[in-house]
Parts: sequence; C-alpha cells; structure tokens
Amino acid sequence: MRVKTLALLPLLQTLAHLSSIFGSVQAQDARCRSTPNDASWPSIYQWNHLNESLYGRLLRPSPPALGCHSSSPHSNDTCANLKKSWATFPFHQDNPISTAWNNMNNDSCLPNTSAPCSGLGYPVYVVNATSARDVKLAIDFARENNIRLNVKASGHDYLKRSAAPYSLSIWTRYMVGGYDYHDEFKPRGCDIIINTTAVTAGAGSYVRDIYYNLDQQNQTAVDGLGPEVTLGGYLTGGGHSPISNIYGLGADQIYEVEMVTPTGEIITANECQNTDLFWAVRGGGGSTFGVLTRVTIRTVPATPIAVYDFTLEAEPNSTTYWDIVKYFLAQFPALAASNVSAYTYLYPNMDSVASFEGVFALSNPASANALEDMWIPFWSHVNETYPNKTVAKAKSTIFPNLYSLFLEYADTSGAGVDKVVGSRLLPSEALTDDAFSNALIDFLGDSGGRLYMVSGKGVWDAEPRGGNNAVNPAWRNALVHAVTSQSWMPLNETQRAIVEHDINNVQTDAFRQLVPHSGAYLNEAYWNEPNFQQAFWGSNYKRLQEIKRAVDPDDVFWCHVCVGSEGWKEIGESLCRV
Repeated sequence: MRVKTLALLPLLQTLAHLSSIFGSVQAQDARCRSTPNDASWPSIYQWNHLNESLYGRLLRPSPPALGCHSSSPHSNDTCANLKKSWATFPFHQDNPISTAWNNMNNDSCLPNTSAPCSGLGYPVYVVNATSARDVKLAIDFARENNIRLNVKASGHDYLKRSAAPYSLSIWTRYMVGGYDYHDEFKPRGCDIIINTTAVTAGAGSYVRDIYYNLDQQNQTAVDGLGPEVTLGGYLTGGGHSPISNIYGLGADQIYEVEMVTPTGEIITANECQNTDLFWAVRGGGGSTFGVLTRVTIRTVPATPIAVYDFTLEAEPNSTTYWDIVKYFLAQFPALAASNVSAYTYLYPNMDSVASFEGVFALSNPASANALEDMWIPFWSHVNETYPNKTVAKAKSTIFPNLYSLFLEYADTSGAGVDKVVGSRLLPSEALTDDAFSNALIDFLGDSGGRLYMVSGKGVWDAEPRGGNNAVNPAWRNALVHAVTSQSWMPLNETQRAIVEHDINNVQTDAFRQLVPHSGAYLNEAYWNEPNFQQAFWGSNYKRLQEIKRAVDPDDVFWCHVCVGSEGWKEIGESLCRV
C-alpha cells in the first residue's frame, strides 16, 4: 500500500519535544553532522520550505513499532497487527524508515510493550523520492545544512547502510517502473550502438517486478532470488544470479545510469561520459558516490532452465555426512564447466538430522534429462559407498524461463529479527584443498550455511562496457559464494556478543584463513567486516577512494564500511570526523 505523505510537526513544537522522541546527545562541534539538539539544526520553517519545494513529499515518520507503545484505546489491536506484520519483508520495505533486521536500527523501537521505544536509530526526516529532482533537493538540503544523509530502498541490507540516526533519508521505494525496452541501445553522448536488447527502469524497481515486466517481452535479465531486493542496491554491490555463470554479474550488465551526485548534479554516466563514476557505481557500493535514479541494463532471451533439486539426510555430524558433502562439493568445478549453477544448503545438525539440499540449474538444456543424467555417477558412488546410511529424495523440473524458476524458488525467509551474516568467495581450487574439510566444518558450525555456485565462465570472462568495472576482483576467480547467518533475541547483549563472535571470529574466519587473498560479496557479508577495503574491493579500492575524494570531497554521502568511510566515526548516535 502506498505510504501517504505525513504532516510536518507544527511550528510551535519545541526542540525539547524532539529530544523526547529522538533521545539526547551532547552538543556537537563543527566536525560533526548537525543533530536536532544543535543550534545549527534547520528550523521548522526551513523544513517546511523543503517540503513545499518537494510538493509535500517530505515525511516525518514515527518509529515503526510506536503503535505497541501507545495509550490509545485501539493500541492492543494495533500492536497485534504490528507483531503479525513485523516478521514480513513487505512491512519493512513499505515503511519509510524501518529495515529488515532490528539490529540495523539498534533495536530502537520493537513491537514489544516491555521494551523501550525511541526514534534513535532512525532518520528524523524522509524524502519520499520519485524523481531525480526529489533526490537532488534532498542532497542539496543535507549538504548545505551539514546534515547526515541516508539512503533507503527496501531496507534489505546486512551492512547497516539503510538507516542512520539524526539523518535526512532519501527513500527510493517508489522510484520504480517507467520501463523502456530497447532492441538495441545507444548510450547518451556516444557514437556507438550496443547490439543487444536492454531495458531502462527506475533504480528502486524490485526483482519480482523486473522479472514480471521482462517476461511480457519474452526477455529476462541477470537478477537475484530476493523479491524485495531493488535494482540499484543489487547492481552497485555486484549482484549474483542463477544465470551469472552464463552472463556475468548484475554489475556487468549495466549500459548506462542516471544519477544524482553529492554536489546535486543530475548526470548520465556511461562509457562515454562521467566514465569514472560509471566505473565506480558498478560494484563500488551504494550510498557512496551518489544516488542512482534510472538504470539501463542488458536483457537476454527468456530460455528454458532445467532444475535438479535433491535433499540428502544422514546421521548428524557423522563421518558419512561430511564425506558425502566433501565428495559432492569436489564435483562443483566439473559441473561449472558444464554451465551448471547451484544453491546448496548445509545443516550438519538440524533437528537431530544432518541435511544437505542442492538446487542445481542448467540454462537452455540440450534435453529434458541433461541435468539429471549428470547425477547418475554421483548417486551410484553414494549408494555403493554408504549403503543404508542416507535418505535422499530428488526431483527434476524444466522451467520455461528464469521468471518461472523465480516464482518457485524466491527467497521466502522472514524479517524482523536481530541477525548477522558472514561470507567468503571461494575459488575452485579451495574446494579440493586438503584443508577445505576442516574449514567447512568450522564455517558451518551449529547454524549451518549456504554455498552458492553462482560464478563460472560468465563471471570470469565478463567484458563490462568501458573495459571493466569496480566489482571485487575476487569474483573473477571465485566459483562459490559461501554465506552463513545467525540470529538472537533482541536487546540480549550477551547473545549478541556470542553470535557476532561466532560468525566473525570462528565461522567466517575459517574461510578467511583458507583463502586469505580472496574476498567477500558486498551485499551479503559481515556488517563489521575487518579490513573491509580488501575484502569488498581488493585492488580496486585505491581507485574507488580517489574517485570518492574527487566527486564527494565533503563526504556528503557516508555509510558504514563503504568507500571512504575511514574519515568518520559514529560517536554514540552522532557522526563525526576523526
């Protein structure tokens, strides 16, 4: 449901009332971004003027779970509905300030009547942007008034980049649609024509909508399996897909972007103009070099995809289980050479069963049984080597296109919990390394994990427009994106410390030690990744930092573990230079 514009606070509302909603901090000096507690914070008159220039698109949202902390006669019903919706992604993506995981907002306001509720952890004002002009006005106001700037699309973010206290937020939820389809594409200002099909769409467009609209054209695109992921965030982080092994990463598909820079310019970036920014935004991370408003990407024919889906169960943490897992994963390089991609889910001790599920995909198969037949020798080996020690079931499906596969396998995991993830990119040789088995056991731990074989020749041999892009070089050698996650009870700092230690210092570190020169996938990684510069961008970081300094010398855009973030530090709820 579309969010209506919220009325601004009345002119007579006092700063003391603002503090009661947003907490209090010590007065800031010029090295810090302005907060509502500072004399430099814009007056209500200035905010009203910004709202008028935005034609009423400035929002002043309440904390998303405030309904559970109200004394109104209907508060019980409101809270019951909030609790029911809180675990769903749509609630958080359709709320101007909420994010999918509570800890990204510092557990500031939960649908729990016994927990505290405040606006700390959330932006103060939000621009409900639907055009590049809206984005420009927000950027200009933040820059001119020394206000912390935040960017949120859907709130599907593991790195704490979609919410910021005491900030003005640009919400791109409704920068969607407006699809323009191209049989061929001529980048603006260029004397060349790219002889492939393409689509131009709003940077806030959702995966589900992109697949649906392209399906009407018998086309598809390199995109993921998370329905609530938006185009801009997906592409700026690199973006893997079930067809990346054929066509490359999402960032490799970009032909052109419209964006608003930190200086408030609305520009076009492609291989002929603003080439540094064109290079940087394709893999260099969002909320950093500006805000993408429209993007043109390559599309490809919607061809059939074969899927082979199996589940194998064995005794928990048994030698049988680990031997079979190691054997299967050792086949990945050969499968990749046959253009197979895979999503595998390993849980060595779940409900007293060790489970291993694999979902394997083969684009445009030569025959209906082509993918299933690849598994005949594998199953023969398991059944002969470990008779009566496993339980397995499998099914084969031919989907007419990627969109239909997405409808079956889209990520349906919930939201509204405290959660962190850890990840590492694994090259082919790591899967057959003698140390791999021990590292895998440590990586999975008790919580398990996923190994996504979403790389391959398409990623390794990608030829992005303009020669290259800022995608983590580790992708160009990796075969598998390994990711694990854990959650804990909100406001339980003891549990949080244990979980974060396990994810960062044990599970993820097992693969850091195994492949120290590799890296991590920017969009799914530990929120406080050590040496994030090398982990997310490797040898590209130096150039990214230079571009950041050139286009945003005042750090109008700042986000956690983003390019150029070293010059600032969050002190309490304030952002200050160091």
